[in-house]
Amino acid sequence: MARRGFAVAGTAVLAFLSSCGGTGVRPSASSTAAVRLNDPPITSQANATISPPATNPPANPTATRPPVNSNSPATNGADPNNRPAPNNVANAIRFSTRSFVDPAANGVTAISVLVPFGWQASGGVQWLPLWARLAYLQTRVFDPNSGLTIDWLPIQNFISFTPPAGFDVPTGGNYQGKAFVAPITDPVDFVRQFWIPNDLAELGNAQVQSVVEVPKIAQEFLTGFGGPGEAHAYRIRYGYFVNGQPWERDVSFALLFSASNGIVSWFVNFASTAAAPRGVLDSAVGVISTIVASRVSTPEWEANYRIVTRLFYQGLQQQMADTVAFGRLLTQYREESARLQQQVTAERQASQDHQAQVFRETLGGVQTFDDPVNRTPVQLPLGWNTYWVNQRGEYIAADPGFDPNSLNDGFWQQLRARP
Repeated sequence: MARRGFAVAGTAVLAFLSSCGGTGVRPSASSTAAVRLNDPPITSQANATISPPATNPPANPTATRPPVNSNSPATNGADPNNRPAPNNVANAIRFSTRSFVDPAANGVTAISVLVPFGWQASGGVQWLPLWARLAYLQTRVFDPNSGLTIDWLPIQNFISFTPPAGFDVPTGGNYQGKAFVAPITDPVDFVRQFWIPNDLAELGNAQVQSVVEVPKIAQEFLTGFGGPGEAHAYRIRYGYFVNGQPWERDVSFALLFSASNGIVSWFVNFASTAAAPRGVLDSAVGVISTIVASRVSTPEWEANYRIVTRLFYQGLQQQMADTVAFGRLLTQYREESARLQQQVTAERQASQDHQAQVFRETLGGVQTFDDPVNRTPVQLPLGWNTYWVNQRGEYIAADPGFDPNSLNDGFWQQLRARP
């Protein structure tokens, strides 16, 4: 891996950056931002400031069958209407949209993600009003048959400078909403210091098998940032053992560094991870990519997030930390929230073709289709003959000879692939 010098106040700092995942909300060059709520500050080793549900491999670590056709019983991933998965009648895979609400934001739907039938999914929002990143959108998708698990990782914004006399913020402390931490420029070292102590503890003795750079994601990060900086994106594969069985985990994230007047602001974003018994990640790459590409915050929740961002910079962090007061604050801005929701929807519609191109260039094993129901592009796994959508926004990928209209659960339209 090439090392790139990054000049800060006359000192050469190695600027390594990394690969893809996160809250879906990017830091901007004009923000003074960082991360999350009433969690303890990160330590001098730059450990994560939040511990979402552990991403340790779940039970059934010896399963090796690729998860594409799983019809295992699901708990919170089951179809709410008890419709049969097409896997029971044909060689096919069916995806439905799972959504998760944000109780603190007056119960609005916050996150949606495509989940294969028979898989499980969980998600939620942790508001972090003392940190400028403001929210962590926890999401997990899990196949109980193979053990394959996809998680979105906690992210953080950082700041670093030579402390003046009398500066009393400790390393890892909260300074203007950012964690006061010197840049960690090697992507493997960043994973070791930031996520392994809490969220990815099983990688403590893991071996790095590969580090793949993803320049397109890095460019997206830098473009969204909107200011001078340097960014890289990586996908790191680790090998390790669970109960004596070989497992693999991909960790994807991006890092961005921006320096001005002796101050380095740096950010991690687009952070996700997938783990499974050895061989499953490669065999299920299209399904994993479909899930990752589909996960998004809703325009309604995004509108609330933008309002909360403004409140943060108005110094209302303490009111936002109070759950009841937080909900009341958002209620006061209901009219503005509706306007912002329309703005977010328009922005997404304007950029959907660009996003589809980014997914095609950066995610493996998927093809882009035009969805006439949701009027958006959708990424679905390669390797199937026909692709379908119904009025509920569910998708089926099937082998030849299968018509989902035979399921008697609504009208299905065949999708057309983009050239």
